[in-house]
Amino acid sequence: MTGIGNFASHATLQYGTEGRVATATFTRPAAGNSLSEQALDEITDVVARVQADQNVRTLVVRGQDDCFCAGIDDEVLEGALGDLEYFEHVLTRVAATCLSLEALEVPVIAAVNGLASGAGFELALACDVIVAADEARLGDGHVAVGLIPGGGATVRLPRTIGVQQARDLIYSGRLVSGSEAAALGLALRSVPAASLDASVAELAASFTDKPRRALAAAKRQINGGLGLDTPSGVEYERNEFIRYVREPHSDALEGFRAAREGRPPNWT
Repeated sequence: MTGIGNFASHATLQYGTEGRVATATFTRPAAGNSLSEQALDEITDVVARVQADQNVRTLVVRGQDDCFCAGIDDEVLEGALGDLEYFEHVLTRVAATCLSLEALEVPVIAAVNGLASGAGFELALACDVIVAADEARLGDGHVAVGLIPGGGATVRLPRTIGVQQARDLIYSGRLVSGSEAAALGLALRSVPAASLDASVAELAASFTDKPRRALAAAKRQINGGLGLDTPSGVEYERNEFIRYVREPHSDALEGFRAAREGRPPNWT
């Protein structure tokens, strides 16, 4: 991660920032970049770092080598299957981790370079946008091994690709390629693996010159309106708009003045 500032190396991931883009990279490819309890702790740390760093405009989540995240670590899963109270604890942590990514103030991009299955798939779904390598493999996979989702897939997937397509993927447990994921609307786009980093960087760059408060407010509007009927959704959007423009030091007035004066905005 040469050239990346604010660098932190954990046992299961690496975190760093370059300009206004933060990157968290899972670093256990031999274990499928799977989610141990320590990995969940370290994702929580990343979320806290990004939340505290007002310079950051986007978080990219990715995995080393040819795997994004294969789900819950096998050792954790084996222990959980033998202790249902522990299983409930693990599922609660996975769900909370996904919710924390969803609630993060800045857009989160999942750069899926290989396998994203089980809880790893649920983690990707909790991100704002998925960009996948053409030959990546994405899917829930729980039913195929006698389990069911527990981190949010049955909630987020139907909202992303529609109920029937979601039923197909969850009931069959099949994995789709990055290309099919893009065709389904599961991924924003798919690209050749060699172009993944450049494509993600281009997407992230399109967010970095925007005011962080506006990004946070727009994210709240989108996430909060999901599942609401149209009148309720419009009312929610309006309330968030009013909340945003009334914030101390709101960037709304600066954006208007900059456009009117023909100069670059000076976001706070």
